[in-house]
Amino acid sequence: MQDEADQSAFTLTEAEQTAYENIKSDLSERHLQGLSPVSVAKIDIQAALDKEYDVQYVLYNDRPDYVRWSKEEDEQIPESDRGTKEHLLQTFSGIEKGEFRQTSDHEGDIQYMNESGEMGFQMVKDEDGIWNVSFTPIQ
Repeated sequence: MQDEADQSAFTLTEAEQTAYENIKSDLSERHLQGLSPVSVAKIDIQAALDKEYDVQYVLYNDRPDYVRWSKEEDEQIPESDRGTKEHLLQTFSGIEKGEFRQTSDHEGDIQYMNESGEMGFQMVKDEDGIWNVSFTPIQ
């Protein structure tokens, strides 16, 4: 029951939930168009919580010089390396109140506070203009 209570503290807005459901249905990042970097990060976190790893991979940036591993390699990542719900909720607690700072024409990060202190979540704007999650987002 505690897990359910903790997860209920992390929620998507209606627009974020709609985008998430649409991405789950067709695995297209086009549903992120117009969403803020914080919203994209929240969808990524929700996908991790729901173990929707195909959705999570779609949310990674696809700039050739930033891609860290292939879809096939992603599918080989063991469940034990992806983090528990409790760990994810603790790590990303407060991200919805985070502030996005753009650091270049295609890079930025979301600065937020949680019980561990100041955290950063890296984002990369794809060549199509959509903000996506960095392959290793936590700073």
